[in-house]
Amino acid sequence: MGTLYNQVTMVGRLTRDAETTQLPNEHKTPRLRFTLAVDRSYEVGGETPTDFWPVEILGEFVPRLAPHLLKGRLVLVAGAAQINERRDEQGQYRVFPCINARQVRFLDRRPNGRADTEVPEDEE
Repeated sequence: MGTLYNQVTMVGRLTRDAETTQLPNEHKTPRLRFTLAVDRSYEVGGETPTDFWPVEILGEFVPRLAPHLLKGRLVLVAGAAQINERRDEQGQYRVFPCINARQVRFLDRRPNGRADTEVPEDEE
């Protein structure tokens, strides 16, 4: 069997401003979360279906990135798809897909008209 590969690239718009938190670990790793609305490549009944992908970014550059990830921004996200598994409040087993982003590129201008620069890949 060959090498397995997990690489995802999506272009979409943020559905709300990104939220910054910390992982509950000893390092208090910064975590940034947002939802990316991505249109499918076909129409159904004259309308283009849209998928809403949870995106998570971890690392020291999260505080620099967060102020630029605002509702409506058009971004390219590259990273890996992952499935998080856990039980809900009723004890039911649930599966939650997520994009673990390694790179973000801004494809539009900030609301104030200034262009953003690319955020470099996380150095792990």
